[in-house]
Amino acid sequence: MKIQGIISVLLLTTLTSSAQIERKPVAIKEDSAVAVVETDNKVDKQSRRERMKNLDLTREQRAKLKELMQANKVAKEAIENNTQLSDQEKKKQLRDLQRQQAQKIQAILTPEQIEKFKAGQQNNP
Repeated sequence: MKIQGIISVLLLTTLTSSAQIERKPVAIKEDSAVAVVETDNKVDKQSRRERMKNLDLTREQRAKLKELMQANKVAKEAIENNTQLSDQEKKKQLRDLQRQQAQKIQAILTPEQIEKFKAGQQNNP
């Protein structure tokens, strides 16, 4: 009986000590491709900002563009978060949204500004 008691005590102590082992989270290695995409997005945003500055927009134009961009952002998020759409349908709707936005932007800009904007796009693809 004493041997069974000793064995049960040893088993209990090993079980409780193994349950108290601290597990450290594994560090996730960053994929180099992801880092490149992130830096490309930052560069793209900077170049877009610079192109917009070069257009010499009026206050009214800036306000209209800001409203347009915010509305586009909401519409884009709605499309991306729609679980009923397939990936191809999402891509098609996002492309359509971009075309609509481009048309609305051109309606806001003067012909000279449109030329400057297109020239900037060709220099910074």
